[in-house]
Amino acid sequence: WLAEYDEVRPLLAAALPGRGSLLELGCGTSPLAAQLYAEGRYERVVAIDGSKTAIAAQRERRAAQCGHATLCTRGLCYEVCDARSTPFADAVFGGAVDKGLLDAALCSEGFDYEAGLLAGEVARLLSDGGVWVSLSLSPPSVVLPLLSSLPHWASLDTQPHPSAAGVFSYVATRAERRPAARLPA
Repeated sequence: WLAEYDEVRPLLAAALPGRGSLLELGCGTSPLAAQLYAEGRYERVVAIDGSKTAIAAQRERRAAQCGHATLCTRGLCYEVCDARSTPFADAVFGGAVDKGLLDAALCSEGFDYEAGLLAGEVARLLSDGGVWVSLSLSPPSVVLPLLSSLPHWASLDTQPHPSAAGVFSYVATRAERRPAARLPA
């Protein structure tokens, strides 16, 4: 879907921090989360999708590979949830990646609202300086104005993917959170 792991591996290795926890948004039945976890760069990889069927398939595949599901889920987890509103705490992931989820939001009615919800939730989940890599078929003329209108990003970069025609990579770095203003006593 969009590009094979070997095609996106150099981009992901260069853009994503190689430590801590990583979130894959809209994992479907893709092996991307398992491939990223197998690299050994992340202590924990969490893959989410809104489809119970896709997550069940992921969990079954992982259990079959390992022979014991609970042993394997310690560092690699598959969870059913909506990427626009997740149950995770603020700033718990150093990186996030999606292959086509931003496109799905951009194809819906009220696309700017839906994509804004997705980008806002990713920003909430990323630690300061955390990086979101989105692989997308949507052109920069659509994505960049939307993402740059949000205050969450310290930097935003895009480039066509060198080996997958028509695929763009968007790399957004989370800005530092400002401390909440205190009201005078």
